[in-house]
Amino acid sequence: MSVADTSPAVRIAFCFECGFTRRANKLAGDVMEEFGDFLPGGVTIVPGEREIFDVWLDDRLLFSRKKAGRFPNEREVEDQLIEILEG
Repeated sequence: MSVADTSPAVRIAFCFECGFTRRANKLAGDVMEEFGDFLPGGVTIVPGEREIFDVWLDDRLLFSRKKAGRFPNEREVEDQLIEILEG
């Protein structure tokens, strides 16, 4: 499979120990439901460092819980994806 076959793709890195799994799963489902046709690489959720909840589109950071000091607001990630994918 070439890079063209797997891009764009969303990756959600989350802290399993912190109990962020449910949030990561919900966001992944919401993104796939709305953007699945535009994401050949799909959505991947991966356990990461403590306190992390980062959302990436390929190598572009869309949201960082550490930087923002909070979780993403409702539709915050989706609105960014609309701008990027349709832009």
